[in-house]
Amino acid sequence: MSETKPLPKLPAPLRGAKAFRASWKPVLLNWLVPGLGYVVIGEKRRGWALFGVSALFLLLGFLQLQFGAVDGIKGGVYVPQLSPLQWMPTLGAAATVGAGPVYLIFGWLFGGVGTEPVRNLVQEYGASYVMVTGLLNWLCCFDIFDRVTGRWIWRLPLDEQEELASREGHESK
Repeated sequence: MSETKPLPKLPAPLRGAKAFRASWKPVLLNWLVPGLGYVVIGEKRRGWALFGVSALFLLLGFLQLQFGAVDGIKGGVYVPQLSPLQWMPTLGAAATVGAGPVYLIFGWLFGGVGTEPVRNLVQEYGASYVMVTGLLNWLCCFDIFDRVTGRWIWRLPLDEQEELASREGHESK
């Protein structure tokens, strides 16, 4: 039989109310301004990279939605369609709202009656850029939660966990 290595002993991640108290501010700040949550937790390069990518995608989305009009009809971002419920635009809106409060501006400029999310290829790119920005920001909010609560360690491969435990002076179980 092969010997199994003992698992590294790492600090347990925060759970429940402690996790919420520790993470709500950076997660909310990151949703409000993409990248700000990373800056608050001390990962400035990652925060500035997220901010730059988000700003670029939102700028490209705005330009393509604004200037890709066909017959005077502007393209649009996804807005929830609740009466009657249409689940595809509503899911698209849930993804796009991850861009933060800037979604309200895009919804006001390019959403609602008189716009269509998919009118031509250029407009679809515009709506897609805004949606990808929202999805990326949602993922970063989850990542910030994991980093603040200490759960990111458990996503690492076992050999990296062992290296981290030995570097921080933790013993194996």
